[in-house]
Amino acid sequence: MSTTESSAGGNGIWCRYCGATPAAHAVFRGHRGLVFAMQHRRAEGPFCRDCGLATYRQLTADSLWQGWWGVYSVVVNPGAMLVNLFHRAKITALAPPNPDSPYRPMSPGKPLFLRWEFAGMVVPVAILAFAALAIAEAASPPPPSHAQNSDIPAWALGPTAPPTASPRSAGYAQAGECLRNKNTETWVADRRPDVDIVPCTDPKAQAEVLGRALLGACELDYPDADSSLRYYSTGHPSGMDISGTLCLRVIR
Repeated sequence: MSTTESSAGGNGIWCRYCGATPAAHAVFRGHRGLVFAMQHRRAEGPFCRDCGLATYRQLTADSLWQGWWGVYSVVVNPGAMLVNLFHRAKITALAPPNPDSPYRPMSPGKPLFLRWEFAGMVVPVAILAFAALAIAEAASPPPPSHAQNSDIPAWALGPTAPPTASPRSAGYAQAGECLRNKNTETWVADRRPDVDIVPCTDPKAQAEVLGRALLGACELDYPDADSSLRYYSTGHPSGMDISGTLCLRVIR
């Protein structure tokens, strides 16, 4: 069979790599991130279907694991891979390369999702998840000055110390110390309590501190507790805010 006859099914364009027809003009790009630098790769046709698909898959696979490691690469690399998809569509629309081309066409190899490089897609997903978490954290409102704990019925709300809180305010009470609410004569529910630490021998003492609940539920750590105090205090000498739940035994 003559070359003229065998190329009758072509489109008048020949692959620059194997000489087969039909072929189409396409440009495939690869990207490498080098921390503070970038390396751009480029392969330009015309390509037959097999050579074009092989080139697309190789450059894109390399970009999937090499293209994220730069300051600007997280933006440039996705753009390069999206452009590759446009040119890939032109190549895959071609008929199979002419069987008697001067050279054997490249082998397209495995699809991208079957290659180990495809695991590189974890990197942008992790970057997006971290960015979303940071944005959500920045946009979240500050903790409320009073929080409710409905697990212990007698006492559900606690105070917020002012920025100049003393280390001896209620949020810093230790086991064995006692508290009083200056707003009430006895330890009862109060939406705006004014709690301070007093000696347990003081007639004004209303509740004894048994300890702090590790998980916020006193019945798990202190079964004898019959009340609790949820606190959130700022202005600690360490520079850190503290919060938690005090488990209490009501005295009066």
